[in-house]
Order: sequence, then structure tokens, then C-alpha cells
Amino acid sequence: MKYHFKAAERRIAELKLIYKQMKDKHLEDGTWDWWIMAQIEEIEREMEEAKRKMAVGQDGHSVQTFSNAIAPIIPAWQSVSKEVVQNGSF
Repeated sequence: MKYHFKAAERRIAELKLIYKQMKDKHLEDGTWDWWIMAQIEEIEREMEEAKRKMAVGQDGHSVQTFSNAIAPIIPAWQSVSKEVVQNGSF
């Protein structure tokens, strides 16, 4: 699914314009301004999330695919007794 950045940027610009127009006529008393600011912040969060999902590494692979990589388990070549581990002298 592709995120429409231009539509999101247009919506943010619209909300900012509405905010400025309302600010000229009404006090910022928390009855109307909180909703507009919350909408702007939500759209900005969505845009950041979409950018993060679209990030590509230098090798051309998605960066997100590497974030879920499982670290390899390195086998212990020597067995160590419980007493040595507890003493910290291995």
C-alpha cells in the first residue's frame, strides 16, 4: 500500500490555514484548537511511519527487513562447569 505524501502535505496545509483563520477570530482556549493540532500531529506521525517503512539500505533492500533479523547463535566450543561460571573466572 502506497502512502500519499502529497495529499497528507495538502491536508496539513489546509489544517494550518484553518487554524490561522480560527486564531484570528477566537481565543485558543482548548475548545477548538486542540482538535486541529491533534489532526496535524497524527498526519505527521503517519508520514514519519510511512517514510520509515519505505527506507532503503545501501544494498537496495528495505531497511525494515533487517530490523527483524534473528541474530545467529554461536555455539560454545568449550563446556564450562557451573562453578566456573558462578565464580566468573572462565
